[in-house]
Amino acid sequence: MEFKMTRIAKYLFSFFAAEVMAALFCISSISYAANTLNTDSNSDVHVVWKRAPIEVTLPVGKERFVTFPSGVKFGYNKNLLPSSVLSVENDNQTLYFDAKKPFKTQRTEVKLNDGEIILLDINAKKNANDNPVDIVFPKKVKSITTTTDQSVSRSSVTYVTLIRYAVQQLYSPERLLKQSSSITRFPMETAHTVPIFYDDSVSAMPLASWQGGDYFVTAVFIENLLNQPLKLDPRLICGDWKTASFYPQTTLSSHGTPINQDATTLFIVSDKPFSEAIQSCLN
Repeated sequence: MEFKMTRIAKYLFSFFAAEVMAALFCISSISYAANTLNTDSNSDVHVVWKRAPIEVTLPVGKERFVTFPSGVKFGYNKNLLPSSVLSVENDNQTLYFDAKKPFKTQRTEVKLNDGEIILLDINAKKNANDNPVDIVFPKKVKSITTTTDQSVSRSSVTYVTLIRYAVQQLYSPERLLKQSSSITRFPMETAHTVPIFYDDSVSAMPLASWQGGDYFVTAVFIENLLNQPLKLDPRLICGDWKTASFYPQTTLSSHGTPINQDATTLFIVSDKPFSEAIQSCLN
């Protein structure tokens, strides 16, 4: 029996989201971002590069490192930030910042191997958060390592299993990623953005899809387009879905809020490929 998200979304979301989030919080490899940068000392902060400068506050007297999708070159004005104020070590994909004194925001440039420029607005304060920062692209998913996980059989693939796996692939450090023999990447065959919500309050960008058993899970990057906070309502999701879950947040800040407080990721499960499940939204 197929379920329409528009008919029983409230029941499905409350039942499955509770189960999904309970499972997610048991995964040590997943970092838990809140509406602001995570203050859990054991968690990485994941930030999606959306062309807007990324603000990074450095703790004085403690090292904080920022990791990028590829090797980088880093440049900043050493006249404004001499070695007595800031030192930076570049270890290929990771920059290690060590602020010796507080300083106001300075615009810096990070150049990736492919020429992409990422802008960082760095400043330093006493007692600031020193959690590692991982910067990712919305259209790129970190490659999966060749380590295989034989513990998940085809028959055991559930909604929770699929969503948990997708969250790991997008948010876990690459060194912790494992490839499942029962869950594989699946082509989305869709447009860059899709009208997955009935209203025009958000933009939706499909990131990646996976298939496990008889089901498919798709990660969709959601961004608030309103100049006011928005609580996402699963009843407004268009398409043929079994369940849906937002990670890491369901309430988004106003459009343009720094550090991606205006964005989240929607994980939706269907019994058909994403391009088919969303067809009713495109007609």
